[in-house]
Amino acid sequence: MTHRLLLDVSSLGYRSYFALRDVVHAPDGSSVGAVVGYLDMVTRLIVTRRPDEVIHVYDHDWRPTVRTQLYAGYKANRPDEPPDLTAQFALLRRVLDLTGMRQAQAPTWEAEDAIGALVVGADDDDVFEMVSGDRDLIQLVRDPSVRLLFTVRGVSELLEFDEATVLAKYGVPASRYAEFAILRGDPSDELPGVKGVGEKTALALVQTYASLDELLADAAGDTPRDGPLKGKPALRARLREAGDYLAAMRQLVPIEVNCAVEVWSGARDDAALRELAEAHGLRGSVVRLLAAIDSVASS
Repeated sequence: MTHRLLLDVSSLGYRSYFALRDVVHAPDGSSVGAVVGYLDMVTRLIVTRRPDEVIHVYDHDWRPTVRTQLYAGYKANRPDEPPDLTAQFALLRRVLDLTGMRQAQAPTWEAEDAIGALVVGADDDDVFEMVSGDRDLIQLVRDPSVRLLFTVRGVSELLEFDEATVLAKYGVPASRYAEFAILRGDPSDELPGVKGVGEKTALALVQTYASLDELLADAAGDTPRDGPLKGKPALRARLREAGDYLAAMRQLVPIEVNCAVEVWSGARDDAALRELAEAHGLRGSVVRLLAAIDSVASS
């Protein structure tokens, strides 16, 4: 069995940036909080999860054109990446290159899509643990091979999603989480959902109907079957009126598991890494990370 950690770099990096941007600085005064926080989270994950391999997965495009063409409002009001964070992500890549760990991205797609492509063909003998604060990844959870470690308080507190956890928390199986999100909406991605359909109604609809096609067919008919549409002409009308929106969301919300993924790794170079760390005030984080990598490799 091979145990791999797939880390959503943007999710973890942003969390580190906002937690430490005014706390940790390089000798030249520039902020390196995102890098220090990220490296320390990686160290903790390696020590606690003991993976055979770590893959750091990047957004190539956090707002892919294919998604904005489907729905212009997708992440439309999310601010651009702060320039000092962009510089820190570039530094992080240099650091990771020198550790020899693998990195990955899917050209024109988000990290979630690259992660989806990496896990979609998972063998039952392999275990992938995705680490992120992005709930979209719930739809990839599959026993026994793919779990989501959802960041609650950095990586010191993780909510581990297997299929049973997803069902217990959301009331729908992981394989249908995307349909639930389509109906309910997703504020983090600025997707409004179907007007008048909140979490409770979305849950009832997914639990009642085997698919969105079946739901929409019942909404379009004259005599809906017993269930959440029965005696609810306004809800049926809203579902019919949302036809174009739902058609777009059925392409936008599911993770694109068929995208091409670039995977690379540099050659480990401890001397160059320590020199880089000294220059940017990363010495403690780098020393701890290398110790964690060596400890797992020797066990």
